[in-house]
Amino acid sequence: MEQSGVRVGIEVRPAGVGVLTVRGELDYDGVPLFDEAVGSVRAEGVHRLLLDLSDLTFMDSSGVNAFLRVQRDARAEGGWLRLANPQPSVLRLIELVGLTAAIPLYDTVGDALAG
Repeated sequence: MEQSGVRVGIEVRPAGVGVLTVRGELDYDGVPLFDEAVGSVRAEGVHRLLLDLSDLTFMDSSGVNAFLRVQRDARAEGGWLRLANPQPSVLRLIELVGLTAAIPLYDTVGDALAG
């Protein structure tokens, strides 16, 4: 899926974890595509989600709010949301807004899957 500078790859792992690889720029224009990708995974009954941020080069407050929304919805269904491997610019925003107080952050996808 691609729109306005953001691309989202989806993979559902055998353990029932949806791994979404978010690439490009997640801003106001890209959030609808991100939400659509998350919705397609959740529609399949997958509520344990991992966002691989290794190729996300930019995110603004719209992306932060989208992550918080996904986390809230996942928890409501008995699942979770984890973040992994953000680039330095995205990590700065995550730390600045204190996002890790609400959503666990891991260095690698493997760590997040094991977490």
